Amino acid sequence: MLASHIDTIIFDFGGVLLNLNKQACVSAFAELGCDIAPYMDNYRQKGLFLLFEEGKISNDEFFRELKKIVGKHCTDEDIMWAYKQFLTDLPQEKLELILRLHQRYRIFLFSNINQFVFDYCRQKYFETQGHTLSDFFDKTYLSFQMGVCKPDERIFRQMIEDAAIDPRHCFYLDDSTANIEAGMQLGFNCYQPKMNENFSFLFE
Repeated sequence: MLASHIDTIIFDFGGVLLNLNKQACVSAFAELGCDIAPYMDNYRQKGLFLLFEEGKISNDEFFRELKKIVGKHCTDEDIMWAYKQFLTDLPQEKLELILRLHQRYRIFLFSNINQFVFDYCRQKYFETQGHTLSDFFDKTYLSFQMGVCKPDERIFRQMIEDAAIDPRHCFYLDDSTANIEAGMQLGFNCYQPKMNENFSFLFE
């Protein structure tokens, strides 16, 4: 059970709530003739993919530039299919856990993510069974909207200021060691889940 002084829970998305499969994504792009391994990471992307997660380029610009990298004709639908292979599933029990926790705590989503992935996952996982995103989270803090990616201190400070939170009263879950270390330096109570971990025991 969380300590009594905790009033806010902050979830990373990919690797904490959403299960990921980097190799499946790399293999799918390889089928299109594109080696994206140098750009892809479970925690923080590089090059074109980083620009996309920082909101420096739009969906259309990303697809257009990635098709140039592929070097042969492919459609936006081909790119979407390949990218979606990165996104395995979001277990129903985690969605139910968030709904229960939201009855007692403020809940934030805090993620390095691009607009395409966020829009896809919002519709697939959070806007079903009569729910909306606000049923799960008080607010989302997303790198493509904030112009910077974790573990940069600036994105943490933007969230702290906007949400008017005291990190000492927050419990923050992230699967990236670098992000956890950044959060701890700012005073957050942190936990680093293992891959595909069911971390519900933390809240029992």
